[in-house]
Amino acid sequence: MLTWTVLARMAIIASLPLMVLPQLPTPAILLILACTGFVFLQFTFQPIRMVGVAILLMVWMLNSAQHIKTDIEGLAAKPGNFTVRIDEVRQKNKQIKVRLLREGTRYTFPPRFAWISFNNATNEYCPGQRWNMQLRLRPVHARLNEGEFDSQRFALANHTPLQGRIVKQTASSTTCSWRWRFIQHHEVQLRLLPQQATLKALAFGIRDDLSKTTRQLLRDTGTAHLMAISGMHIALAAGLGWLLARGTQFLLPARFIGYLYPLLASWILAAIYTWLSGSHAPAQRALLALTLWIATRITAIQLSSWQVWTLCIGSLLAIDPITVLSDSFWLSTSAVGMLLIWYHWFPLPARFKQQPWLLLQLLRLVHLQIGMMILMAPLQVSLFNGISLTALLANLIAVPVVSFMTVPLILIAMMLPVASGSAIFWWLADLTLRGLIDALTMLPSGWWPLYHAEFFAVIIWGGLFIWRTQIFYCVPLSCCSLAIALLFSRQEKAQQGWRIDMLDVGHGLSVVISQGKEAVLYDTGPRWQTDDAGRRVVVPWLERKQLQLQQIILSHRHLDHSGGLESIKQRWPQIKVRSALNNADHLPCARGAQWQWRQLHFKVLWPLSASAPGDNNDSCVLSVDDGKVRLLLTGDIEAIAERQLVKLEKQNLKADVIQVPHHGSRTSSTTLLLRNINGHTAIASLARYNAWRMPAKSVLENYRKNGFNWFDTGQSGQISITINNGKTQVAGLREQLMPRWYHQWFGVKRESR
Repeated sequence: MLTWTVLARMAIIASLPLMVLPQLPTPAILLILACTGFVFLQFTFQPIRMVGVAILLMVWMLNSAQHIKTDIEGLAAKPGNFTVRIDEVRQKNKQIKVRLLREGTRYTFPPRFAWISFNNATNEYCPGQRWNMQLRLRPVHARLNEGEFDSQRFALANHTPLQGRIVKQTASSTTCSWRWRFIQHHEVQLRLLPQQATLKALAFGIRDDLSKTTRQLLRDTGTAHLMAISGMHIALAAGLGWLLARGTQFLLPARFIGYLYPLLASWILAAIYTWLSGSHAPAQRALLALTLWIATRITAIQLSSWQVWTLCIGSLLAIDPITVLSDSFWLSTSAVGMLLIWYHWFPLPARFKQQPWLLLQLLRLVHLQIGMMILMAPLQVSLFNGISLTALLANLIAVPVVSFMTVPLILIAMMLPVASGSAIFWWLADLTLRGLIDALTMLPSGWWPLYHAEFFAVIIWGGLFIWRTQIFYCVPLSCCSLAIALLFSRQEKAQQGWRIDMLDVGHGLSVVISQGKEAVLYDTGPRWQTDDAGRRVVVPWLERKQLQLQQIILSHRHLDHSGGLESIKQRWPQIKVRSALNNADHLPCARGAQWQWRQLHFKVLWPLSASAPGDNNDSCVLSVDDGKVRLLLTGDIEAIAERQLVKLEKQNLKADVIQVPHHGSRTSSTTLLLRNINGHTAIASLARYNAWRMPAKSVLENYRKNGFNWFDTGQSGQISITINNGKTQVAGLREQLMPRWYHQWFGVKRESR
């Protein structure tokens, strides 16, 4: 029977292809599928009709993705005149998030958002303003490495697939939104409070001001979920609204007292809190769940908790299919599902329910935290590459404080119209957070890096399933055999050959050469204004791969090559560094130096001697070979150094793989060099939207004429080359390692950059 619950389940299943498809079906294929679905609906046989509904739902999901892809490429094709509404302002980063209301006279629907950079500090932007802007938009194109946060997928999931700059603008309405004025009113009272950043996160969903120290503390203690406004916070707001409504009913005659008024009051307060907190996706999902639950209560429809959960997920995906790409969506829905499993399958034993009320509540909290820690462990390993061993104790402290003290005080502070009255409650909320942060700081560091989430999922979820269903007592030998097989599956086979990984660090360079579980790093990536590639990309990548770093080789001094060095040395203080920089702490990297590392022979070809300036032409040029395949690492050498290198090496410069010098600049990659190398694979590290428009078209053409296959990180993300017994295999993350439609190259053709 085709019920709403069945439709919701079908919507969930129909959305899943969006997570794995390498390319979206063409409009013609979607039309054929839609016609097939309508034909199936004409049958009277119920299963065939259900298949027809499933096909139509899938077409709807795929068409939504195709629509957003079409919009991206259409809006980015050329500068356009837009009517926009400012949605968010990041003053420190000089960025505004705008909703594209109209392009010319054509309204934009569904909503599309874009992050716009601005340089004019005289304009006072605020959310709610409307502007007429001529914008030059371009598709979001993010760094992409194995296991790294996929910010391109995140942008699509949040309907912000565009970024750009302002060509010219005129204000249409400079009035700020009610929400922004409300925030500004309360910010005056928050400015002097020590935990103002955390209070703003809990009250208004503004997390940009949280310090790195606070973020790290919350992650290490497993309490970061408390600072993201989601189901718990919306439920607390609804609960407060219900209590206030019930309180006012004491003043009413009995004939006016009913259950409807408290329900509506709870929904209204929850909706207001969702709006004030920025209407972020987790809060919207919680409000939808609350709306469905209230609707079932009002209409007296009997639904189980699993049915409500299924309807919420199915409704969200039917309304906005791209939500399926959101990690936070799956994390929050999985958390609710885990709660239901824990309470239904593993309830608190009956003997504990005879305890005094206060002790019973404590036992329930401990039972809840243990369940969530166990069931959510595989998801935490998958998303965060580790779990917090202190999460149980930290949440036993933090959940009651935030739930029953901090959030209620914040809600009361926001509801009070008198500034002096609300200031007292803001101060009390700040006091609770100060005590909480001090308590969390006293806990020992409990972050435990873990990888291979699939293994933990099988062990934990499979083990609980076997325990709950008591299959072990029926087939003990089979269960033991399965456990032994799983343990042996953790014994990794010895890897043959060696591997080259050019990491996607944007405009910079970082190449990992690995044999087995050991690695050598050539360059450390760039440093940015507030961070560097060493901390953000290189160290996490090496840890995920469980590689032991043996040595760092710096090509030269420029920050796009050496910017991540300090972060890497903080992680591995004893690591050896080799360079041509005349640094007393570094091993030399000058012509003539050579060494053997397992099966690989390293030989320095350039420079002639160590150079203090460390400019492009002073780059440490290395050849790495196993006797059959040779890699040439060139740093940023330019034409002058290339000619001298050819003169010195003559016929000994041949290499199979070359790291493209200077990111594909016109100053490098001369025909003389490429002819003498006579290789087949060229790999370049560069960003798609780099200011120098690298690689130059003439350089690309030069490599093609000389028989090279060209790969670059701007196109492919991480580039991996496996070498075994003289054979090389090249794979780009976007094309071969993890091809997905949502992190492909959107916009103009690659050849036109």
